[in-house]
Amino acid sequence: MTVVSLSLGASARADDGQDEVTLKSGGTIRGTVVSSEPGTSVKIIELGDKEVRVIPWAQVSDVERGKFAPKSATQPGSAGPGYGAAPPPQPLPAPAPTLGAPGVVRLHVESPKPVRVIEEHSTTVGAYGGYGFAVKQFRPVCASPCDKVIDGSDGRRFSLSPEDMPPPDPFTVSQMTGDVTLHVAPGSYGRHTAGFWLTILGTTAAVLGGTFLLLDSTSPSYEYDDAGNEIPDDGGVSTPGLVTLIGGGATLVGGIVLLATSGTSVTLEQRDGKPPAKTAQVKPRYWLGEF
Repeated sequence: MTVVSLSLGASARADDGQDEVTLKSGGTIRGTVVSSEPGTSVKIIELGDKEVRVIPWAQVSDVERGKFAPKSATQPGSAGPGYGAAPPPQPLPAPAPTLGAPGVVRLHVESPKPVRVIEEHSTTVGAYGGYGFAVKQFRPVCASPCDKVIDGSDGRRFSLSPEDMPPPDPFTVSQMTGDVTLHVAPGSYGRHTAGFWLTILGTTAAVLGGTFLLLDSTSPSYEYDDAGNEIPDDGGVSTPGLVTLIGGGATLVGGIVLLATSGTSVTLEQRDGKPPAKTAQVKPRYWLGEF
């Protein structure tokens, strides 16, 4: 049996009351534990008493020494390097753009569909594995109707982020001042898709029709007379090949027209008596796969 005991010297005070004995009945006894012998008993001097009380171990649930001992206050440590010094000076905020300066305009957006104005914030250029790359970062400016002062004096480009129409080409306001209205003429994804497929089908049909005509012109054909003799037949142009070529060409032209008119266009209007500035729209290079 392991005996854990605590012997008190003459200087021990019976009224310290720092320990607690919990009884199985649910009660507690506060005082100073003289000894604790598991399986035997616990001896304790109750708070305010001088006599030792012996509690059989069968009645004891728990013995907690120092439960009511005074807690020492925690002293803060050193602040460590960097603390206590004056904070570094913060950079001053950039001055707000002044309306009236070249390229600083109050933009108003007129669009039948909701659009957001996006600013090309910065461009990162680099190289990896022998190949160059450029990463553009965009930042939202406002949503239609906008009516916000924007700074395009450095020639930065702005674009639109529409919800259900093709985005137009970027535009700049570096040569404009004051109040400017951006007129949006929405394009159509459906017209763009139809133009794409008509262009593909028309190109395919035109190539097939031209191939039929070429084969007919290079391959001789013969007819036979009543005696069974071969007579060269120069019956002219093959009708199926000609029809396929003409139909393919018409389909191709229709597809190109749909593609050219499916994009969203924008017009900038200076609202101080100056004529509107039509934003140039770059046509897609179909031979490079741009549609």
